[in-house]
Amino acid sequence: MGIRDIPRSAVGGAVKLTRLPLDFVVSMLPGNGVGTRPAAAIAVDRFEAALRDAAGIALFDDDLREDAVRRRVAADERERELRLREAAERRSAEADERFSARVEDAEDRRTAAEQRAEDERRAAEERKRRRAADARRREQARKATNRKVRAKVDEQLDEEADAARLEQLKQEAAALEERERALTAQAEAQRLQDAATKKKAARKKR
Repeated sequence: MGIRDIPRSAVGGAVKLTRLPLDFVVSMLPGNGVGTRPAAAIAVDRFEAALRDAAGIALFDDDLREDAVRRRVAADERERELRLREAAERRSAEADERFSARVEDAEDRRTAAEQRAEDERRAAEERKRRRAADARRREQARKATNRKVRAKVDEQLDEEADAARLEQLKQEAAALEERERALTAQAEAQRLQDAATKKKAARKKR
C-alpha cells in the first residue's frame, strides 16, 4: 500500500498527536480571551492547517487541502476577532485610564479646594485673633494713658491746691501780722494816753 492509500483518519490522528504537546504548552500560557494564550492557539491551528495541506498535497487528497483552507480561514477569522477584541480592550483600558485620571484630577481639585478653604479659614481665624489682640493692646494702652493723665491731673490739682492753700496761709499770716501791728499801735497809743493822763493828774495834785 502506497502513501496515497493512507486513510484520511490516520492523517487526522497523526496531526492531533503532533499538536497535543503544543496544546499543553498553550494551556499553560497566560491570557483568557486575549493575550499570549489565544494568539498561540491560533498559531497552533495554523500549524495544523499547514500539516493537513501538506498531507493533502502528498496524498493528492483535495478534501484534506480544502479542510486545511477552511482551518486557515477560521484561524484568520479568529485572529481578526482577537485583534478586534484586543483593540477594544485597549480602548476600554485607555478609557478607564482617562476616566480614572479625570476622577483623580477631580479628587485632586476637590482636595486642593478643601485645603485652600481650610487655609483661608485658618488665616481668617489668625486675622481675627490678631485683631482681638491688637484691640486688647490698644485698650490697655488707652487705659494706661488715661491713668497717666488722671495721675498728672491729680498731681497738678494737688500742686494747685497746695499753692492756693499756701497763698491763703500767707494772706492769713499777713492779716494776722497787720492786726497784730494795729493792736500794738493801739496799745501804744493807750499807753501814751494813760501816761499823759497820769502826768496831768500829778500836776494837778501839786
